[in-house]
Amino acid sequence: MSTPDLDLLIRRLDEGELRALADLVLDHVLDCPVGELLPVTVVSRHVASGLRAAAARPDLEAWAEARLREGVAASIAPGPGGRRFSKGDTLRAHVPAELTSPLERLLGEPYLPDRALVLRLLDHEAMHSLIAEVLQAAMVRFARKMRSMGPDTAALRAGIGRAARLPPGLSRLRSLGTGVVSAVGSEIEYQLEQRVSEHVSQAISAALGQIATLLTAPERAATMGDWRAYGLRVLLDTELEAFAVEARKLDVARAARALTEGLTALARREGLEGEMAEILAATPAPWRERRLGDLLGETGLEAAWREAWWALVEAQARPLIHSPAFRAWLAAWLGSGPTTR
Repeated sequence: MSTPDLDLLIRRLDEGELRALADLVLDHVLDCPVGELLPVTVVSRHVASGLRAAAARPDLEAWAEARLREGVAASIAPGPGGRRFSKGDTLRAHVPAELTSPLERLLGEPYLPDRALVLRLLDHEAMHSLIAEVLQAAMVRFARKMRSMGPDTAALRAGIGRAARLPPGLSRLRSLGTGVVSAVGSEIEYQLEQRVSEHVSQAISAALGQIATLLTAPERAATMGDWRAYGLRVLLDTELEAFAVEARKLDVARAARALTEGLTALARREGLEGEMAEILAATPAPWRERRLGDLLGETGLEAAWREAWWALVEAQARPLIHSPAFRAWLAAWLGSGPTTR
């Protein structure tokens, strides 16, 4: 094919045929059932092979650590002033209110979780030790306060002190009496702490049950909803620098090691492809069998989808059709010369 013919074809692509081709491809995609666009067997096979290829890298851990460090440096590492984010910069400033306001209202709804579920979440050794420490400290403080409000032993101590006026042979009663009083006080305190510890151990299960009951009580539904909405507001209004400080506490080397171990173990798992296919196939059948175009049309997104698709094609394909490589490929395809790569 002559050069003028090539110029004509490229000009026609540039002036409209490229858009027609992009629409043709998109029409085909929108007309396909969702399940045909992403067949579970094909997806699971490619994902499993990708996992195995990644796990086979001898430098996987070093590579993962390097990527994590790059991410940390780019996102949360402090700058010359010791901060990554400017003072007063919060998450709320970067999230549209059109999203946060409905979410806050949703979290504030008087939702009541199941008591048995809440109790299972709370019934952990970490929660046991936390409640035990709080209860024991509170009870010991209270018991000591009650002891301090008991009878004054000053008279007893004064009587023992008068033993100093006894004859020399009996003056030893003074130190002996003082020691007895001190020993008795220490023993009482020791027994007190032991009894408190035993009582707290017995009371933990009851305390967890009571907490679960209170968290799921119908009369507290509105209050708990307010608390959830408050938690969202705290997250939105906390300075981003505070989150960055917390994120910097991550041990990158340990995180990379854990990621590598998990990825390697997953890649070696027998029947990985079949398990992934089962997970993907668990998607409700109506979604897999319906046309993608119908799903987008119901939500009013088809027009926006088409424009986004064309913008992507135009940005990538238009420079391509004017490149020497595309011209050489087109000429070879139409029979005027060999293909070159």
